[in-house]
Amino acid sequence: MQPEQDFAGTASTYFTVDGLPVNERYGIWKDAIQSIFSVDAEKQIREDDFRTTIESHLFGSLMLMEVHTRAQQWGRGYEQIAGNGMDHYGIGLYQEGTVYCEGAKGGKVLKPGGLMIYDLTQPFTAETSDLKNLNLVIPRSLVEDLLHQPDEHCMRFLEPSDPMVQIIRDMIISLHRNVVSLNYQQSLVLEKTIPMLLANCLNSVSGQTRETSHERQNILSMVRMRRYFRENLGSPELNPRQAAQDLGVSRSKLYTCFAPYGGVYNYVRDLRLRRAITLLNDPLRTRSSIYDIALECGFSSDASFIRAFREKYDVTPGEVRNGAAVHGRKYFGNGGPADKLFENWIHGLT
Repeated sequence: MQPEQDFAGTASTYFTVDGLPVNERYGIWKDAIQSIFSVDAEKQIREDDFRTTIESHLFGSLMLMEVHTRAQQWGRGYEQIAGNGMDHYGIGLYQEGTVYCEGAKGGKVLKPGGLMIYDLTQPFTAETSDLKNLNLVIPRSLVEDLLHQPDEHCMRFLEPSDPMVQIIRDMIISLHRNVVSLNYQQSLVLEKTIPMLLANCLNSVSGQTRETSHERQNILSMVRMRRYFRENLGSPELNPRQAAQDLGVSRSKLYTCFAPYGGVYNYVRDLRLRRAITLLNDPLRTRSSIYDIALECGFSSDASFIRAFREKYDVTPGEVRNGAAVHGRKYFGNGGPADKLFENWIHGLT
């Protein structure tokens, strides 16, 4: 395990099970990744020199991961979706290995040089060979308003012959090569340009998706609700009753729509905490007190903010401001520690 390194615009960490006893590796990996995906592997692979490494880079509210691992089955179910409320898109670029998904849009097998899009608010399953890939994780809030059909791209395989796919693929490769050298302002620029490129690419294939009028209305309704909560995040009066009234829907419908995120209160709290992490790491906000940030994010007091922040991330807002990594937990097996920062960073993305 290599120590975490911090740069002006990027923080990086490295996870591996390769130095641990062979009989512990797969279990540690499965536990580490379970907040994002459920995984399974053949008995022989689990017991025969199982290997996994993840190099993670957090820049602004985006994360880039380089993953090397063995053949596995991957999935994300409703229990995970409801349990962590993650609201992100991912772009997978497979440099080595293949991906198979029975229900994928654009074909069952990802072609070499193509891109895989996944949506962490929707369930899916896939199977991969031994692989080496780059995964770019983007908060949904940066992309969905740019998309014609924001909920219709989970497990979409994009053809490598498409010029926009080639541009995004080359951008991800270049980003991986240069990410540790980014400064803060450059990270902010990429937060705007990358979602625009992705949306342009996905909108060009959205015509392949057929949906009913009822489904379309549900999609637009959820987009409107999520936008409402983001726009009113700083109000301490934000609650399901007020939201239902402002949105013109019943509270029961509101509760039903946000059940996959753990409920309305959980969804709003997570949005506020993710916003707080951005402010705590903003070099232009170093003079803002913890109390000021608490109020700006919609908390009624700094005490309630600190308590909620510590419960979610295992560190205090002050510790994050002073350079502590969000959720810096480590798992110690018989052979030593396996760094789990990459797993928890995703929960801090805004």
